[in-house]
Amino acid sequence: MKIRICFLSLSAAALALTSCGKSDPSLVVHYIFENDGGNVVADATGNGHNATLEQGAKVRKIGRWDVMDLGADNGFLDMGASMGNLIVTLEDYSIATYLRVDTAARVRAYGNFVYAFSTMEFCTGTEGRFVAYRVNQQRHEQSIGGGLPERELVGIMADRPAEKGVWMHVAYSQGGQTGTLYVDGEVLATGPAILQPKDIGEAPRFNWLGKPHFRNDVYLKAMYHDFRIYNRALSQDEVKNLARDLDGLNVATN
Repeated sequence: MKIRICFLSLSAAALALTSCGKSDPSLVVHYIFENDGGNVVADATGNGHNATLEQGAKVRKIGRWDVMDLGADNGFLDMGASMGNLIVTLEDYSIATYLRVDTAARVRAYGNFVYAFSTMEFCTGTEGRFVAYRVNQQRHEQSIGGGLPERELVGIMADRPAEKGVWMHVAYSQGGQTGTLYVDGEVLATGPAILQPKDIGEAPRFNWLGKPHFRNDVYLKAMYHDFRIYNRALSQDEVKNLARDLDGLNVATN
């Protein structure tokens, strides 16, 4: 009988650990969206950043996939004020999630925020500091105070709306003063990022998935799967590995 021994390269092993939540200490928030019958979405890392489903948002199964569905009634996920205590510590970091924008969404309208970490419930043109991503321009942004262009000192974007009715994987990775936005594992945009979340200066108390932090902006209508925050910059290979379930999600949904 022959015994076959396989060796895993160090780089492959590192990539495998990165994709596994409990094996990678840099993964500081992870929402799997498992349905336990309640309105709390647990942080699978064990770091305690549990969140609450609001205004009709719910978690459910699509085939074998666990997803959060924001629904049609301005649903959102409230990650709580304590999430801001983490956000304000981040230097190099990454945020990644699967997202399916609803076919009925007003995707070009102001708002449509996938995530928002804000010091104010309703920012203005010159007030409120935040880190956010919106699909109407596929833009990740960070502001020193308000929504005017000169206030948003980080603005990495494709400057076109996201496609509706299909699953995509969105990731933003920032290392040093360079930010990179990925869609489906491929680079969508890159540019200078002279601010880091720690530069907000105070812990943002309004931390949401799907809810806008500007008055009269529209809520996002979408489904999420596998939302993650890392306290380091991910490589493109790591992002591609996180996006590996796209085909399965689209088959199960369509």
